[in-house]
Amino acid sequence: MSPKNQVHPLSCLCIKLVSTQLIQALSDDEGRNYEVVERYLFDATYEVVQELLKNILNSVNLDAATRFSCLQVLLRQDVKKLDTGIFPHSYYKAILKVITQKGTGLRQLNLKGVWVRDHPNQLSELVRSLRKLKILIIPHMADDEVLEATTKCSSLSVLDISGECCFTTTGLRQLKSEMITVLDIGSFGKRDVCQQNASDCDIIAEIIESLPNLTSLRTYSFTGSSLFTLYKKNSKHKTRLKYLHDTGTTNDIMEAIANMCENLESIHLDTPDKGVISRLTQLKKLCCVKLTHHDSQELLDYLRMSGSRLQVLKLNHDKSCSLNLCDICLTVPNLQTLECFQLKLAFYQLNTFFMNLENIEILYCDVTDTSLKNILMNSPFLKRIIIGCVINMTDGDIFRLCAECDFLCLEELWFSCARGLTSTSVELLMGHCPNLKVIGQLNGWDIHQEEIDYLRSVILYTNTDLTLLPLGTFS
Repeated sequence: MSPKNQVHPLSCLCIKLVSTQLIQALSDDEGRNYEVVERYLFDATYEVVQELLKNILNSVNLDAATRFSCLQVLLRQDVKKLDTGIFPHSYYKAILKVITQKGTGLRQLNLKGVWVRDHPNQLSELVRSLRKLKILIIPHMADDEVLEATTKCSSLSVLDISGECCFTTTGLRQLKSEMITVLDIGSFGKRDVCQQNASDCDIIAEIIESLPNLTSLRTYSFTGSSLFTLYKKNSKHKTRLKYLHDTGTTNDIMEAIANMCENLESIHLDTPDKGVISRLTQLKKLCCVKLTHHDSQELLDYLRMSGSRLQVLKLNHDKSCSLNLCDICLTVPNLQTLECFQLKLAFYQLNTFFMNLENIEILYCDVTDTSLKNILMNSPFLKRIIIGCVINMTDGDIFRLCAECDFLCLEELWFSCARGLTSTSVELLMGHCPNLKVIGQLNGWDIHQEEIDYLRSVILYTNTDLTLLPLGTFS
């Protein structure tokens, strides 16, 4: 049987109760209760105020005016973490002003929900005022002035300036820090990061050189080319990168990566040249590999050499030949996560087992029901199953799976298109899997709304911790 809902901690219940009272007190437009609320919370610890802000600002059904009033009153100098949530454009300038005045103690600021790129002066003033910042999330917003302001934040370690920004190479050259370890920059699949026509690989190479403790360069999809530029300049240069993403990787670029990134733990290669994948054996700390438009035979050759190191394997876009997952099973014994997107898959050998596999995603793949059932039966410790392709299983198949497999660890099961499954399968899974908390997507099953309503009522009245997706109603 799926697990029961646990009693919420008293602290969570108190946060929800006080949040509701604050919303009621601050929902008027005249601000009559502002001073009363400030006095009431004067002795509250910053952790309490921080949780109240988080709970209120992330309330999607609460009107913007009330959320802004709560931000005005609750934000104070000892609050360390703030995520503004989503606001209409008319509030942007006022939000920047409030944070500048009252958020001087912030260590972490996420402005992803507000599009303040139209207010660069106010944004740069805000960043300058937050000298204690360690994490700054401002995608699509930064310009040269904002980048210059970030140099005043001596403790900044995580910076997100990804997306379509307005900075130039001159502004990017100001990014010189021994503290920054994670940088999000650029857009997926695009070489250009600046508004100028200069070589963006060159400027990214300069950034890598100027941030000696950088461990992760995220979003940008051509990091290998930038490393090659730096390698040609100084072949002895070493980076501390643990993750990178490269597109169109050549053997020369792979040589640069292997020589400059000895600490690399995770890599994403899109359309690598022949011979590149086999050279991944040179990266001794590599435990996560993602490949797009790859050569399956070259992948298997690499896995036979170094597969025992891998814990995560993600494969995309290769229907040129069938990939036998039994080979993955035998060559990657410590695999914990397997993701397959638009592949031809098979699994025939019933005596091969994924003894460490916890998460599997199979999306838009050519795979038979027999292979899928073999995968599920031969992965005894699965926690999360996502099958995003057409499944022709029946309730009888689910019954036999439950009879043959314990599914003791299973927490999430997603079948996006399984027209042969009915509410009977939901009841079977509910009763058989002791840790199952999510079943979806039921709008792709042969289930009517009345049956969903009945199942949800059973879940509610038995205090079962199980969510049926999608939420709401469907036809």
